[in-house]
Amino acid sequence: MSKRLFICFTSIVILMFAAGCDVKSADKDIAQILYTIDSGSVLPELQAHEVYTITPGTVQLTRTGKNSNTQVFEGEWTFTTAEGLLKELFTIAESQDCSTYKRVEPGESPDGGDTITVALIYSDESECVLTYNPGVTYNGAEELMTKIREVLDNLKTMPAVIAE
Repeated sequence: MSKRLFICFTSIVILMFAAGCDVKSADKDIAQILYTIDSGSVLPELQAHEVYTITPGTVQLTRTGKNSNTQVFEGEWTFTTAEGLLKELFTIAESQDCSTYKRVEPGESPDGGDTITVALIYSDESECVLTYNPGVTYNGAEELMTKIREVLDNLKTMPAVIAE
């Protein structure tokens, strides 16, 4: 009787573990990635706030000036990019747990520079936010940042409709 009980108990534990893994991986689904750039030390009328909203299908850029007297080209644009690059980006982002990213402060902060923020927005609306102030890096996020830059470097605009 005790052998049957042991087998039954072991089976239940294995099933509970498997169920727990399924739930955990579902929590890691990323709905979108926000890549934000806030310009550093430039003239106030040239300071900009850019947000790239990256989804599994498209990339949208929203750019605004930080000053009411801005000279920044403001607007909203939607881009396409290679589907494979987006898939690779989301695979990389979902493969890493947020707690593994370790912020590294510079020994001496540089003067000026852009602030970049990366927010991974999960399907349950939770977030993982990495803030890159000038000189800051994150151990463990190198592959993610490289792939984000590759996606942004390969943006293609939607074909324009030519009016006749």
